[in-house]
Amino acid sequence: MTTHGNESKSFIRGVNLGGAFVFERYITPYFFALTTCDLKGDFRFYPDQVDAPPTTSPIYKHMDTDECKPVLPYPVDEWTLTDAFDDKEIAKRYLEIHYDNFITRKDIKFLKQNGVSHVRVPLGHWITGNIAEDEPFVDGAWPYFKRLVGWCREEGIQIWPDIHTAPGSQNGFDNSGHLLSVGPTCHGWDMDDMHAPEYNATVLAAKMGQAQNKTGEVVLSKNVLRTLDIVNEITLAVARDNMTDVVTGFGILNEPFANCDMNVIRKFDDIALGIVRKNMENASVYIGDVFNSSSFNDGWWIEPKYKGTYLDR
Repeated sequence: MTTHGNESKSFIRGVNLGGAFVFERYITPYFFALTTCDLKGDFRFYPDQVDAPPTTSPIYKHMDTDECKPVLPYPVDEWTLTDAFDDKEIAKRYLEIHYDNFITRKDIKFLKQNGVSHVRVPLGHWITGNIAEDEPFVDGAWPYFKRLVGWCREEGIQIWPDIHTAPGSQNGFDNSGHLLSVGPTCHGWDMDDMHAPEYNATVLAAKMGQAQNKTGEVVLSKNVLRTLDIVNEITLAVARDNMTDVVTGFGILNEPFANCDMNVIRKFDDIALGIVRKNMENASVYIGDVFNSSSFNDGWWIEPKYKGTYLDR
């Protein structure tokens, strides 16, 4: 991570609250291996599953592979995970069990004892309830984020969350909340066209460069504009819930892909920076380097307003 205006700080990545990505898959394969039992709300847990409730919990039930059959296709992101449930209340409860157990008070104490001063927390763009009609996501994670903030306050750890996903997907990766079949790309976000039936490489090539109109003004897509609304909603919620003593930094968008229109990125970054500084006055801000940190070596962010900003590499 490179910095502007302040010294760099150390981070632990991977505290998962608010959904957003499938980090758990590489710790335990079980949580995202949905079964027919899960879809009915009959939740079962494998031995030593990292986000399972304690075996002494009244909700703990051991997995019975004869009763509970795998649900295929296997979920690869939070979109396909939540979309597998017909009943969104069951999906919400399923994820609440995860939020309640994946990170515990004991984990935060362990981090402090081992010298961690800051944690980075990826947030799904739907964490405060901003869910479009065509999105299968469910809310319910915000109380668990608040609980995490309280634990970190008690231990003297600061939190630098980031908006880890964006409507339409800012990179096409599973960690954007929605793995796109067209491969890594930013254009589901900065151009809004990745789910259009007529999408193909020729059409996309024809659209390149259309972020500027005839007068040279940068035009932001509906997904970019919605993301700015989400930056505002989440940072307002941080301030409203009196978290700014712990939440001292904020990432406006994780890993927009290398083919993002840089005119769109810079306008988005500028507006989002202003929103964060308005709602969280003293917060540091970090932005994605669009997989090419040299793109920011032209003096674009040397103005005083960028003091306390960081480039996430």
